[in-house]
Amino acid sequence: MPSFAELKAKAAGATNSGVEKFQNVRDRNTSVPMKNTNWDPYSGKPPPPLPPPKANSRTRPTQVAPLPPPPRRTSSTAEATSTPTLPSRGPLAPPAPALPKRVPSAPTLPTRGPSAAPPPPPPRASPSVSFTKAPSPPGPPPIIRNTRPGFASRQLTPSYTRHEEPEEEYEEPAEEVAHEEENIDWANLSLEDKQVFFSWLDEFFAKFLNISIPPRSAHGTIEHHASPGRVSSKSASPNRPATTATISTFTLSHPPPSSYDSSALDLVHYFSPSTPWPNSWYASATHNAIPPPLEGNTDITWNGAWQSYGINTTIYMGILFSDLSIFWGTIEYDSSQPSNKSKVKRDAAYLPRPRPLDQAALVEASETYGDTIASFAESFLGTGEYCARGECWDLANEALKYFADFDYVPKPVPSISRTHGHLIYEGKAGSKGAAEIGRWRGGDDRIRRGDIVEWRRVKIEGLRGSYFKLGDPDHTAVIVSDLVLKGAGTLQDGKSLKPSELGALAVVEQSVGQPPERKEYDLKGFREGEMWIYRPVGMEAYLGISAVEAKAPDGFPTLLKL
Repeated sequence: MPSFAELKAKAAGATNSGVEKFQNVRDRNTSVPMKNTNWDPYSGKPPPPLPPPKANSRTRPTQVAPLPPPPRRTSSTAEATSTPTLPSRGPLAPPAPALPKRVPSAPTLPTRGPSAAPPPPPPRASPSVSFTKAPSPPGPPPIIRNTRPGFASRQLTPSYTRHEEPEEEYEEPAEEVAHEEENIDWANLSLEDKQVFFSWLDEFFAKFLNISIPPRSAHGTIEHHASPGRVSSKSASPNRPATTATISTFTLSHPPPSSYDSSALDLVHYFSPSTPWPNSWYASATHNAIPPPLEGNTDITWNGAWQSYGINTTIYMGILFSDLSIFWGTIEYDSSQPSNKSKVKRDAAYLPRPRPLDQAALVEASETYGDTIASFAESFLGTGEYCARGECWDLANEALKYFADFDYVPKPVPSISRTHGHLIYEGKAGSKGAAEIGRWRGGDDRIRRGDIVEWRRVKIEGLRGSYFKLGDPDHTAVIVSDLVLKGAGTLQDGKSLKPSELGALAVVEQSVGQPPERKEYDLKGFREGEMWIYRPVGMEAYLGISAVEAKAPDGFPTLLKL
């Protein structure tokens, strides 16, 4: 037992503690006497201001780092003379003088926030001719869906959707009902309970390991197919037929097929004097007519102009096709007799499809554009904000247009329908993966950060029978990680390479109803559809022109005619 002295000390301590607490409360609730301050309430002056609020690491808003500007080229590539000469185009025009050096500065990006509107496209100056009237540039590829981000309705399926399990209604129990701990019979779980349990595990490990695991769902575009039961028959057929299906010819749906070597050459033949024109389509009131074979064609970008001297009118047009062939045409006619075929003169020239570039040129293009394009796409992650309209195509298109803000960087080839630069891979599969074919293009030996991938009606198998559907019919994404391919040292232009041999692609993608997010697709499960991978490249270095003008460049050495 404690002694009397110890009990007395504890009592004194309790008394002191009570007195101290009372004094602390009194001090906190007692204001400073006015006589002890320098403020006179009758002087008419306002009282002293309140102290500034304190901020700590939890309340301080996080600062989003601005997107860095594109990298400057080193001395070996900063001058105009470093533009590589294309083997199929011949020497270009005399080099332009070097641009003055500028101090790099990070561009100002719009604030990323959940309630922010989509960012406007970067400003670009449209080409103009002093005596011409240029038509407005064509819009993006046609949009099948009629919904947009921010609308209340989200009923249509975007180009890529990943459906979650539907939420079940839950009724709260009455307050007087005691909640008892439920005992789970782990030895006798139903198939449905097992699926729910494993989906919880998938969700946990997906967040813990930062990987993408497809849901165990059978809804929408990600479907789960149960494996067939065993059949007790001696003549049971194998899972796949003994004869492997093949794709007879390597022909993909993009770019659109042409009758001759390129789409530009097809139009040159249409402009031939031997090709009859049924009407005077060129004599429109706005002088903005497009050749009848191209009406409704979204796989082009073009520019038109006209000039008139009295009754003599001349129409000019320059057209860049999605196969990257280029057409220039002129039509001279008598405006008083536009239907008089004898007074109509046609002329046309073209550039064929450019040849694939070697490894040095493709690596240089990746160093110039790749990281900026990938960073542009990644800048939307976690913000809940869409890029432009929220279409998957917009993410690649706006990233390429972003370089217009920096005059020290050569303009890249723009997005033309589903083309985004130099094709480095194309492939397709069918018959549930039994028929598969693909080929590598160009001299590089890997897929690099900032490349752009296009899917068309693609199906990729995931875990336990689930699969992804990419493209309804098309889907676009920006690749954000390098991918060294198997046998990279032996890759060369034209080498056969199946889509399932590429590996896992890490991308940033968006679609209507789904803000930009990072995904990874293992192409080992590539079973259906078509795919293309593009390397953004300089337009002048690859095509020989810096913009699509209505008139062909003067003195261009490699223009071809019939």
